[in-house]
Amino acid sequence: MISNFTNQNQVFIKRRTAKDSECQIDLHKELPLIFKAFKIASSAFEKEVSQTPIEARGRGFEASLLNSKMIHSIQTTFPNNWKYGKYKRFILRVNKYSILFKKLDNKNMPMNINTNFSKAISNQFTMSLFDEGTTSIDPILFFGYKKDRLGNIAEPKLIYIDDNTLQWVITEENVDLFSTNKIIPVETIEKVKPKIKIISPLKKAGNQ
Repeated sequence: MISNFTNQNQVFIKRRTAKDSECQIDLHKELPLIFKAFKIASSAFEKEVSQTPIEARGRGFEASLLNSKMIHSIQTTFPNNWKYGKYKRFILRVNKYSILFKKLDNKNMPMNINTNFSKAISNQFTMSLFDEGTTSIDPILFFGYKKDRLGNIAEPKLIYIDDNTLQWVITEENVDLFSTNKIIPVETIEKVKPKIKIISPLKKAGNQ
């Protein structure tokens, strides 16, 4: 669904609304590969960062290194589906979704500097992600991660933000609920589970 947003006499066309159930179906082949690429990137990051003494790490060194490892891993996994957009944002475009990569805060929101461009993204406006100015109605998703108290990379997840609010989250555990050959939503599985009919002892005795 595509809608318009009006603010101070300005009308912004919004991108197509993304639903988590539809996204899992649309990206059922790509999501496992993205999570796998993240694991490969994390492993490569841990190996390389350990070779640099803490006192030799400049500001933003770890974040920049992990971002580079993630970009490289995604480029290797999806060689024909990535592109750099405005402000050197790395974008993966698959099955009519645009995916950005970002570290998340405690509220599962991307750690962005608040700009008009980031506001447009978090409100799903059709402002172009690319320098050539081409617009799109494809929903924008974020694949993000957090760091735990020990500094370990953790909690990778796919998120969708609209109206500057977190709408839904897809974790690797959610992806595992879907099989490769046939994708069945969890709510559907619950509906088709066999139900056990309990017969009252009094009714059973009356039938004898």
